[in-house]
Amino acid sequence: MLLCLIAGTAHGVHIQLTPQDALASVAIFATGDLVAQQMERRLQIARRWIGPLSADRAVAAPVPLVQPRRIASAAGLGFVYGGFMLPSVYQLAEGLFPGVSPAKVLAKVIVSCSLLSTLGNYFSLLWRRYAQPSPQPGEGLACRLSRCCCTVTAEMPSVLSADLRVWPAYDVITFAVIPPLVRPFATAFVSTAWHTYMAYRAAVPQGDTEHCKIG
Repeated sequence: MLLCLIAGTAHGVHIQLTPQDALASVAIFATGDLVAQQMERRLQIARRWIGPLSADRAVAAPVPLVQPRRIASAAGLGFVYGGFMLPSVYQLAEGLFPGVSPAKVLAKVIVSCSLLSTLGNYFSLLWRRYAQPSPQPGEGLACRLSRCCCTVTAEMPSVLSADLRVWPAYDVITFAVIPPLVRPFATAFVSTAWHTYMAYRAAVPQGDTEHCKIG
C-alpha cells in the first residue's frame, strides 16, 4: 500500500480512501469467512460419516458452527486490504491511465493484476493462514511464520491461476464500463465470492505443503 501511495503522489495522482470502503470491506471479508466456515463444516461432517464405522467417530470432536476468532481476523484483514490496499491500487491505475481507450484499459488491468493478483493475494492468504490455530503445539512465532510463508508460497501458483480466471475480465469491465462511483458496489459482489474462496483455501490447504512441516 505504501508503494502505491508513493507512486500515486509522484505522478500527481490523488488517492482518496473513505471510511465507507473500510467498513464495506470489513463486512465483505467477515461474511466471506463465515460462508467458508460453513463449507468447511459440511466437508468435515461428510468426511466423518462417509468413512467406515469406527469407535473414533463416536468420540470425535464436534465441528464448530462458527469460529469467532477467524471472523475477527477476516474483519481485520478486510479493514487493511479492502479498505486501503484495494482502493489504492484501483485509484492508482485510474489516475495513471485515465480514459477508456483499449490501450488505457489494458494498462489499468496490468497495474491492478500485477499488484493485487500477486502481492495482494499472497498478503491475504498469509494473514488468514497465520491466524489459523497452529497444528503443532508449542510452535514459536518465528517457526509459525516460516511455516505459513512456506505453505502460502506452495499454494500461490494455483491461487494465481484461479485469480486470473476472474479478476482480469472483471477489471476490463470495471475500467471500461462501470463508473468510478459505482465500482465499490459492483466490486463488493465479486469480492465476497473471491474472499470466500480465499478463506476456504487458507483453512483447507490444497497445494504440496508436506515439505513445510517444521519441527
